[in-house]
Amino acid sequence: MLKIFASILFGYLLIALEAIVPGGILGLLGFICLLASSYFVHLEFGGWILPALVFLAGCLGGVLLMFFQFKLLSRSKLGKDLFVHSTSGRIDEARHLELVGKRGIARTDHHPEGIIRVEGKDYDACISDGFAPQGVELEVAKAEPFRLIVRRV
Repeated sequence: MLKIFASILFGYLLIALEAIVPGGILGLLGFICLLASSYFVHLEFGGWILPALVFLAGCLGGVLLMFFQFKLLSRSKLGKDLFVHSTSGRIDEARHLELVGKRGIARTDHHPEGIIRVEGKDYDACISDGFAPQGVELEVAKAEPFRLIVRRV
């Protein structure tokens, strides 16, 4: 019985850490722990209905845990320090046309992704013609919803 509860709790811990350390590996390992807990239920109690119910309840708990983490933790002071935030977010439709043709300075190296400062604001950008070092002047060729496409001047 201890193995069952330990594997469920460890699975939830891994799922909770997935929100802080993205990449999918910890979430997958948490899912495997929930699967192992249902196997331990099968070994201890037999049959497959109870293990299936334990697995489904465990997965539902994992989904609820992730939901509350992203809803509540992302708004807390600790969550704001832990989660990755975008430099610019979605670019407004009206702003699209204004940015095309403007020039800016590369704030980071573009390999091909980087950050560009245009009119005093930082944007995620992708250079269309190779690589660009930090400090180079770039021109906005196209504006997509979440990034700018830039080229060398």
